[in-house]
Amino acid sequence: MNERRLAILTFGVVIGLAILALPGTAQAQDEECVGTEPSGGRAVSSAELYHDRARRNAGDPEDQRRLWQQGLEELERDMNENPDDPNPRVFLWAGRLYAELDRYKEADAAWDRAAELWSCYEARVDTLRFNAWVKSYNTAVRYSSAQETEKAAEAYRDAWTVYKKNPQPMLQLGSIYARKATEVESDSLRTALQDTAIAYYEQAVEAIDDAVRLSDEEKSVALRAATFNLAQLLAMDDRFEEAAQAYDAFLDFEPGNVDAVSNAAVVLTRAARQEAREAAEMEAGPEKQAKLEKADSLRNMAVQYYSDLLAREDLDADDYHNIGIGLIQIGLYEEATDAFSTALDLAPYRANSLEQLGVSLFRSGNFDSLVVVARKLVKRYPNNMNNLAMLANAYRELEEVDSALVVLERREENPFDFVDVRMEPAEAGTYKVTGKIINLKLEPGTPIELNFHFYDDLGEVVQSETFTVEAIEQGIVHPVEFEFQSDAFISGFGYESIVT
Repeated sequence: MNERRLAILTFGVVIGLAILALPGTAQAQDEECVGTEPSGGRAVSSAELYHDRARRNAGDPEDQRRLWQQGLEELERDMNENPDDPNPRVFLWAGRLYAELDRYKEADAAWDRAAELWSCYEARVDTLRFNAWVKSYNTAVRYSSAQETEKAAEAYRDAWTVYKKNPQPMLQLGSIYARKATEVESDSLRTALQDTAIAYYEQAVEAIDDAVRLSDEEKSVALRAATFNLAQLLAMDDRFEEAAQAYDAFLDFEPGNVDAVSNAAVVLTRAARQEAREAAEMEAGPEKQAKLEKADSLRNMAVQYYSDLLAREDLDADDYHNIGIGLIQIGLYEEATDAFSTALDLAPYRANSLEQLGVSLFRSGNFDSLVVVARKLVKRYPNNMNNLAMLANAYRELEEVDSALVVLERREENPFDFVDVRMEPAEAGTYKVTGKIINLKLEPGTPIELNFHFYDDLGEVVQSETFTVEAIEQGIVHPVEFEFQSDAFISGFGYESIVT
């Protein structure tokens, strides 16, 4: 059973600045201030002058940067000349000019020093940090819009460097690295990218409580995005228990969300199986017993999630199919049978649900019903070796030996195995059929004619199409793909094959 995915939520909008007026030397304070009282001086006056000239020269970015740099040099000179008598206001202004010059780590350090020297600067530093955050964040948004992902990521990191009371940069970085992980072939690189994305989402979650500039609704949206996507990545990283905890956190905000409940059940099932596998490799003793008890506990939690899902009335065929897969994985075969049967009530010609219904019937020992299902499978998908084996086994279990032998002979003569056959809409008015052919007995190059019949929900044939492929070398998996046009509603398909 695969986790159902939620689109990664992002905040790709330009943010406005907070209004700020930097104080002079004399300040009216509403609280008792601790530290070195700020003062004026030549360096501060020069920085103010250069900054004001740069502000009035906004049409010339190059000249602006030159003026900011000149002001910063005055401040840095003062810092170097007065290490034992630092002026908090010098550091306050230095942080501002560092930020104007996109030197965010240095801005961060300067503002830390300013607030350390004079406690009443904390609120002003917070506003300056936010404004620097806005500048860098908006730069990142523009890079993202231009598809310059690396530059966007750097700008998001800069925004986070100067202001950690807003989760948005971490959400964006999590999204960027999660997407990168899907685009690489190397397993080690994919894992590293996933781990990086996980770390960003975890930082986003931690930042939300301090996000004083976000509304409650914005916090809720951010937390839902962070926890769901974090859960997805943890599951991909085989950290199933942590993934379940993240889904639980998401469900605190969206109780009953089908995707989250379904995914939580999946990861708990995997966690239970993981614990059971580890226990199987251990010597008898307290540690093994503890592992087995933990596996049972996780399994029971998964069962509860599945029970909650099955009690609902708002599920679709996909939901019931996924529930059935999960129930098979934890050994609840009769319940899985019910889930797949319901999926087929909603989508009668869903191939994979019919196949999995056969699996659940076989494992539950319901061979009378299995014969009925396996016959349908063999009729609709006659060249699938597993379907033929399933029907033969059902007959054998019912001691219908002659019928079993007939099916086994047919299986032995099957010229090719046609597996994983699926149909899905490609675009408006177009459908795509995919599958894999494994040549068992044919000479390479032999034409295989596949006559497909497409059904509506009532089982009426609404369209037929013929596709031809050539057999390749025996034993090699040959992926095939066909497209056809149709304006009809198509619920499922069957096929016959002709080897010429």
